[in-house]
Amino acid sequence: MRLDKLLSHLGYGTRSEIKKIMKNGVVTVDGKVAKDSAQHVDPFKQQVIINDKVIFYREHIYLMLNKPPGVISATEDHVEKIVIDLLPEQYQAFKPFPVGRLDKDTVGSSLSFTIMLLAILSRSASLACAFMR
Repeated sequence: MRLDKLLSHLGYGTRSEIKKIMKNGVVTVDGKVAKDSAQHVDPFKQQVIINDKVIFYREHIYLMLNKPPGVISATEDHVEKIVIDLLPEQYQAFKPFPVGRLDKDTVGSSLSFTIMLLAILSRSASLACAFMR
């Protein structure tokens, strides 16, 4: 996978922004400063560091959310609060989307009907992050 694609998938910026960041020498692959954003890396075998922070690549993640009343099951709405707004910023880079729809005032109470899966599973980690409100 291209280094710029990897970093953009993880929310570090667009591919063009990643190119600018890399010019500052803040991205390393296996301890060597990466200069070429088109460099191919294996995120499961190589260590990538940006701004002194080791990145852990996840192609997909699953998030579970107990939807509170008054929040709608959508990815965008200009009037109402949406389930995506309830997620920590670090997960919003994955552009999650709700699987299943619940009415605005329905409250989550059981896994089979009301727990929403915000889809996106990690190959390397099978742990699902639960966010209960």
